[in-house]
Amino acid sequence: MLKISVIDDDKASRALLKKYISQTNGVHVHCEHDSARAALKNSSTSNADLIIIDCEMLELSDIEHIEQTDLNRKIIMTSVNKENAINAFDHNFIDFLFKPLKYGRFIKSVERAKNRRSNETAFKQDYNQIFIKNKNGYRRIDLNDILYVEAYADYMNIHTPTERFMALSTMKAIEEKLPSRKFIRVHRSFLVQIDKIDRLEENMISIGEKVIPVSRSCKENLFNRLNFI
Repeated sequence: MLKISVIDDDKASRALLKKYISQTNGVHVHCEHDSARAALKNSSTSNADLIIIDCEMLELSDIEHIEQTDLNRKIIMTSVNKENAINAFDHNFIDFLFKPLKYGRFIKSVERAKNRRSNETAFKQDYNQIFIKNKNGYRRIDLNDILYVEAYADYMNIHTPTERFMALSTMKAIEEKLPSRKFIRVHRSFLVQIDKIDRLEENMISIGEKVIPVSRSCKENLFNRLNFI
């Protein structure tokens, strides 16, 4: 059952989406918001499986938050302006829906979301390693050995207990290859393996002797994932 967060400042649009969701098997309304900024920083939204949001509500800071917290892979964008479809696919959103919404097109978007979620889950469960290109070919890294990934200019530094590997990639590309149940973004420049965190303070974590900053936009998601007593 897909949990859907509906974000739109137009009450009639939210009502229509909720109607479509109620008519569709395998989905239900998890939460609804009339403010993008409040919704994107709310744990109920980050815990949803799918987010349907009107792009007219998004500001640059909202887009940055979405990319830092990996919410883009959950988003279906809606708009009255077809030209905004380009933005949706530039940011790797699931789909774009033109308003006024049609039920048949809505169904196709939901199916696309289900397929992406299914494919990502299958991929991440089947593979326990990644291969990093070096001058002589590709070097295998076991996922359990990765402590954290650090962005450095156009490269990503992948740190293990014994070695540091440099990959010509983006943080988003590496994040998509790693299982979200094990790894979490804590800063725009850092992705860490949750089980490797040794210490947590207000705005930082430690993995061994490495101190890693935790950004405000990632903090709530991190705290929700940790097992406190």
